[in-house]
Amino acid sequence: MDKNKKIDGIMEKTAERLTALVDVNTVIGKPVFSASGAQIIPFTKVTMGYLSGGGEYGEVKAVKEDECFPFAGGAGTVVNIKPAGFLIDDGKKCRIVKITDDPLDGLIEKAGELVERIAQKNEGK
Repeated sequence: MDKNKKIDGIMEKTAERLTALVDVNTVIGKPVFSASGAQIIPFTKVTMGYLSGGGEYGEVKAVKEDECFPFAGGAGTVVNIKPAGFLIDDGKKCRIVKITDDPLDGLIEKAGELVERIAQKNEGK
């Protein structure tokens, strides 16, 4: 077997397993309906790192065309799945509620709500 095909085989198998691990239902969750009829859709942030490699080992010797050195290879993956928030649709409006540790994100979200309230009050005058 050609050494490039061995590495390709490792990478293909790993990609298949990663595809099965992180499907669309992991990133955008299944909708949940509240008692009031609001639809709540959870979403997550997925971060992934992948590394693979391989090589031949053994004694240094002349290799015939139909022979090859023994091959060793491996692959590793790190997946971080973190809840990011919810998309809430109550039939009147749709809004995003973020789950975050960053105080700046919360401030920006509150500022947007404040601007919306001010605009609503000005429309009522």
